[in-house]
Parts: sequence; structure tokens; C-alpha cells
Amino acid sequence: MGAVQSGKTASMLAVIAKSLDAGIDAVVVLGGTRTVLWLQTWERLLAQVDTHENRHLRRVMLPTASPTNIAEDGMRPGLYNLTSQQAKRAVANKRPIVVVAMKQVAHLERVAHTLREVVYPAVASADRPFRLLVIDDEADDSSIAENDLTTAASIQERQVPRRILDLWESRQRPGETAIKQLQATYLAYTATPQANFLQDQSNPLAPKDFVVCLRTPGASGNEERREPSYRVHEGVPGWYTGGDVYYKGPTGSIPLCMPTDTMPEAEQLQHAVRGYLVASALRLARAPGTPEPSWAAAQIFETSIDAKTAGGPVMSMLVHPSAAMNAHFETAEHLLEWSAGLGEGEGAALVASGQVALGVTGIVEDMDSQTHRWTQWLDNYNQSNEVVAALEGDAPTWPGLGWVDLRAKIVDEIVPVTTVAVINSDERSSDRPVFEPVQSDDGWRVAPNLSTIFVSGNVMSRGLTLEGLSTTLFTRTSDEPASDTQMQMQRWFGYRGRYIDVCRVLMPRLQIDLFRDYHETDVALRLQILDAMTDDEPAPPTVLQGRNYRATAKVRNVRGRALWPGATPFTTWLNPPDNDVDNQQAVADLFAEPSTVVDGRPTARGRLLDRSLTLLETADLLDVFTYPAVESGAVDPGAASRWKAVEQIAGIGTGDPHFPVFRMRLDTDPASWGAENPNNVAAYLRFWSLALERRVSAAFSTDEPPQRWSTIDLVARADEAPNFRVGLRFGPGDRVEKGPLAGIGFPVNGMERTVTESRLTSRWGARTRHADGTIWGDEFFDCYPTQLLPDLTPSRSRDRGTSGLLLIHVIQQENGVSLAPALSIPVGGPDQLHAIKENNGGG
Repeated sequence: MGAVQSGKTASMLAVIAKSLDAGIDAVVVLGGTRTVLWLQTWERLLAQVDTHENRHLRRVMLPTASPTNIAEDGMRPGLYNLTSQQAKRAVANKRPIVVVAMKQVAHLERVAHTLREVVYPAVASADRPFRLLVIDDEADDSSIAENDLTTAASIQERQVPRRILDLWESRQRPGETAIKQLQATYLAYTATPQANFLQDQSNPLAPKDFVVCLRTPGASGNEERREPSYRVHEGVPGWYTGGDVYYKGPTGSIPLCMPTDTMPEAEQLQHAVRGYLVASALRLARAPGTPEPSWAAAQIFETSIDAKTAGGPVMSMLVHPSAAMNAHFETAEHLLEWSAGLGEGEGAALVASGQVALGVTGIVEDMDSQTHRWTQWLDNYNQSNEVVAALEGDAPTWPGLGWVDLRAKIVDEIVPVTTVAVINSDERSSDRPVFEPVQSDDGWRVAPNLSTIFVSGNVMSRGLTLEGLSTTLFTRTSDEPASDTQMQMQRWFGYRGRYIDVCRVLMPRLQIDLFRDYHETDVALRLQILDAMTDDEPAPPTVLQGRNYRATAKVRNVRGRALWPGATPFTTWLNPPDNDVDNQQAVADLFAEPSTVVDGRPTARGRLLDRSLTLLETADLLDVFTYPAVESGAVDPGAASRWKAVEQIAGIGTGDPHFPVFRMRLDTDPASWGAENPNNVAAYLRFWSLALERRVSAAFSTDEPPQRWSTIDLVARADEAPNFRVGLRFGPGDRVEKGPLAGIGFPVNGMERTVTESRLTSRWGARTRHADGTIWGDEFFDCYPTQLLPDLTPSRSRDRGTSGLLLIHVIQQENGVSLAPALSIPVGGPDQLHAIKENNGGG
């Protein structure tokens, strides 16, 4: 697990290089599902791993054609071909075979055919071990399967996972390699592994053997410890600028994410372009001695280094309007019309004719009529530069130019080399971005995308890096957002510390909040993986999601399971009376303290303990309750692992007073029962207590509506934390004559309730109409003496700041009584949603 644009490809190439050094026989890199990503990976491998002039003498490289030819010719029949003689020589001379393949069925079929029909026969003839390394880049994209891959239905449904397996596995002998000499390793890379963890675990590609979290350089962390980031000596210039920078700080009062809710749609685009051009002028002014880009773009240079130096910093802007391709072209047309001072509808002709250079006339007019909108960007960047300068490391310099000088630089040097590029799968769109100098017949020219405003959608939402990106306008929304898909859209992440003071993302406030929430769930997942990497018996990572978004849309039947057991959890499972003695003894010990009769007219309804219990005291009491005799029930074997995930996310370990959060006895059967389990409720109350002392990632409150826990005033919330009244509920049944409750000091009579197979058939009872006309029952047992209800939410839960209730029901059975604890819990506590994949039966 890497992070979005954090260097996963660099890690991947390093693994390949070290594997080749160690004598690996073949490497297959699955380089994305789109041509642009595939070619980007291929080019980087050629440029950074295999730089030897005579690489063909050292390895067999497939495809053999140059990336340019591949892009032009498409899927040629011989793209991955290898002759039998070439394969035999490679195997005999231990010359490794390196393949970079697009992750599409046709490409994977060709690669598998070459391996199985050409390479593996050569290996079998040589009769020596042959080691294959398959690296799956962006492994949550198309490599996910939801069902057993051996069934014909699922093979038809999802072809890519099966085609990946075909690279090494025998279809006749699932789980075995195609030939006995073959040893295969599958290594997956992704920044968003939610679907990988939640998919059907029968998929052989699901992570089982190991999971590693790649850390990123940042403002904090120790490189010797397993933490999400590690501190680097160069400070801000060396930081990975991800969610910690964009959504949490450290620019403090200068937010890098700017809400657009109050701006008309047309003004949003213009405002973002103004910010981009001012940012570009500042970046250019920081590079003294760099020729004017407008001059450099017209020159021919002897070397690529000369062209790169003359071109100066690459500068990019991204407009992400929607997934619809027509919207991309419409946005480009509006932009060209505005910048050139043209009328509405005239931009379409420019796009159609390929005239996509940014205009000057309209920009100059806008600078004259809307000067304050340009200078406010200058002021905003100046303020953020001062904030960044106070951070660690060499801060970006401030050029000290006023608006007049910057205006001239924008008009004369930047606008003339700025183009608008639509990048999508439409045949009218531009080619993939090129940020490096290009060679022509007479020399080298500066990068074609030296200064570019990209308009794109899904093509830009995964894997493709935009160099020099400073400004992003994100207007896209989703009716059913999924965190993994939308996290991949954050192209503004990366290593932008050298100019982070002029980086801005403009989007609706709701989208900013969503991205902030995604970041918190992302951190929570990383913390679990890092903890598991040093755990002798690691639990599978728990994937979190939110109230208003899913963890992934790639896997069906995924729902969120809350830690909050609900407002009125009730334990309906009962022990036989003879097996309930320990529970009754704990209650008898507690009610040896002073208590008050709750009158039921004409018989006592029960007793109410005079003192209240704190969150932790209530949790400790609930943890005393055990149900060792229950033979069946709503088994939830994942409860212990979910609470372990909570501990990892919150940093709770041995020695902490809250550890362990979940304290169910190991001899209890079944393992857990979800919300029915009193130990699960106890764990929640303990979680509530610890969340009042520290910020818990990816948590929100149970208020109506919920609030993000990271924004809550913990001091005020601690003052509102509930204490719990404890009640003992009687009924008209037999008086208890034996066991701990018989000597409690007051008569106890059992409740006559229907019990079927050791389980109550109903929960809260005794609902009656009260003097004020309202109808309520035992969930407000503590209110009977006063006949006054606490403040309630619209759903009739106890409101934040009110007291809670633990009511212990004394249930009449054939040969005695058994206890059933239930609670009425106020809202206002913390919660998390743990993504759970349900089976077809809904379990």
C-alpha cells in the first residue's frame, strides 16, 4: 500500500532492479488498464532500470517496439511475441525476460500465450527452476474478483483476474503452476486497497501472505519506527504533500483547499485560471536566469538538458468537471472564449481546428476590469509563503515583485506558451501529456506541455502524474461516492513542497469535507497495516467508511457496521439459571449499595441504584457478564478484530488503562454476538472514554446529524459525557428464593417474558401512556420516579448531555431466574463504520 502519487512506481522499479540483480528469470509488470498509464510505466522502466546501451544482450524486453510506435499501432499481433529459439537462448544463458503489459484481456492473453507456449516449454526442456515475478500496478483496478474464480460464471463475469492467473497457474490444476519448474510470486501495488481487502477471499489474488505499507517523507515520524511518515532533514522541500498537508495543516490559517459554493459556475473557472497564472508567474520569477518561456519555446537546443534548463519549471493546472466527455470539451471551449475575448459558442470552432493556445485579449481585458480578483491571489500566496517560511527547511523564496511586474510576466511570458488540453478517451482529445523535451530532426525542443491547463475526467483519476500541478478546479460530484475511487482523483498530491505555498484546490465545501474524511480512513488503514507488520499474529486490516460514502464500489454486498451498538442495545440471550450465578452475584454485590424503590403500582417495578456509574465503571460492570452456555446465536466472529483495529488506530497498547478495549473472556461461546453482546457494548463505552482524551481518526459523532470527531471540542464533550443510572427490573413472577439475588436485602420477583430456545422474543417492554399523554416504557426506567423524560433527539434517543441507563432484567425461567442487561445510551459519543462484506445469505 502506497499513497496517491507518493512514489509507488519508484518502489516497484526498485523491487524489479533488486530482483534482476538477485537472478530472477522473468518479470511481468501489469502497467495499468489505460494506454497512457501502460506507456508511462514502460518509459520509466526503460529510462530508470535498464539504461545499458546494449540492453538486448542482457535481457529480453517485451514489447520490443518503442512506446511511440506502440501508441500509434495499438495492439499489434506480434506485440509480445518471442520465438522458440529466443526463449531457449534466454533460458540457457539465464537472460531474464522483462514484460510490461497493459492490464486488459487481449494483452494478458498474448503475454500468457508467449509464456505458456514458448517460454515454459524451453524451461521444461532445460529442467531447471524458473522464477517469475508478476507486479500488478494499480492492483485495485480490474484485478478484483468477488466469487470463486474456478466457476464458469465468475470467469465470464470478471476476466482480468483469471487472465492474470493464467500467467503462471494451470487451469487443470488450480493452485499449481503451469509446470513443476515454475515458481511464481504475485506482488500488488495500490494506494487504495479497500476492494482488495473486501473482495471474496477465494480470489487467489486477494492479499493473504503479507501486506506492507510504504511510508512517506513528511513533517513528523521516525524512520526507525513503523509510522505513516518519517521526518526528513531537508524539511518542506522534501515532504510528500498529501492529505496531512492539504486537509489538516500545516499552512494553518491559509487553507490550500478553497470552497467554491458561493461562486457561479462560470466564475469558478475564471477565478481558478487567474490563480494558476499568478502562481506560474511567481514560480517563474523564483528561477532567476531562466530564459523567457515564450522565447525558449521557439528555439532549437543541442541537448535535452539544455532544452529542459531553458524551459524552466513545468507548470500545470487541472480542471476536473465530470466524467462526461462532452463536459470536458465544453469547459475547454468556455476557457478559450474567455481568454481570447470571444463570444459564446466561438470556442467550439477553435477546439475543432486544434487552435488551443490560451488567448491574450480576454485575459488583458479581465486584468483591467477585475484587477482586485487578480491581486487577491497575489496577497493570498504572499500570506501562505510567510506561513511556509516559518516551517522547517528552505522555504520557497518570495520574488518580491509587485502586481505590475507580475502582470507583465503573465501576459508576455506565460500566456503565449499556455495551451488547453482535453485528455480523455474521445478521438478529439489531445495526446497524453509530455513534460520532457522532445527531439526533432534538427535538435531538441522544450517540453510540449510546458504550461498547460488540462481538462479531464477518469483518465486523470488514476496513475497519471501531472508535473508542476499547482491549481486544481474540482467540480465533479457523485451521488454515491466511494472513498477508493475518489481518493485516486487527488492528482494534487505528490512532492510539491518546493512550491506548496502557491498550490490550491478549488471545490465545493461538501467535497472538501469528503476528501478530509477519506484521508482519515486512509490514515486508519495505514496505522493498522504498520502495526500488523510487527505483530506476531496480525489481524486482517479493517477497512473504514463513512455515513455518506462507501469504502468501495468495486465489491458488492459491502455495508458499514457501526461500533455504536445503537441507542437501546438489549441482550436477549439467556443463561439457564444454574449457569447465571456469576452474573447474579455481580448484581447482588452492586445492589448491596443504597438503592431506591421504583413503584409499579401496586407492586414494585424494581430498584434504582442511588449512585451513577461513569462510562468506564459501566463498561467494567458489563464485562462481568458472561454467557458460557449459549450454544447458538447471531455469531459475529469479526468483533474482536474490529476492536483490535480501533486500538491500532487510536494508538492504544499494553500499559494503557483502556487496553484491551474488548474484554470478552476467551472461554465464552460463541466468540461474539455483535450488538447483543454486553462485552461489545462495554467496548463501545470504553472507546467513548478514550476518544474524549485523544483524537481518533475516521470517527464521527452519533449526534443527529453526526459531526466529525476531529472537529469536536473534546473538553466540552467530556463535560457532557454521560453517567449511567443502574436499575434492576422486577415483574409479577415468582419471588427469587435461591441464589445471590435471594439475599440481596429486598424482595426480587421475576419478569414473565416469553423465552424461546434460550432467547427472549421481545426486548423493551411495559410501554404505557403517561400523564402528559406520551407513551414510553422501560427504556426510561430511571424516569419513572419523576415522570419527566430527558431531552430527546428527533429519533427519541436520549440527547447529548443527558444521563444513560443500564437496566438489568430479572427473567423468570422454569427453575429460577436469569439476567438480561439492556442500556439506553445518549447520543454524542464517537463512532466508526467498519466495512463488512456480507455473504449471499446476508450474514
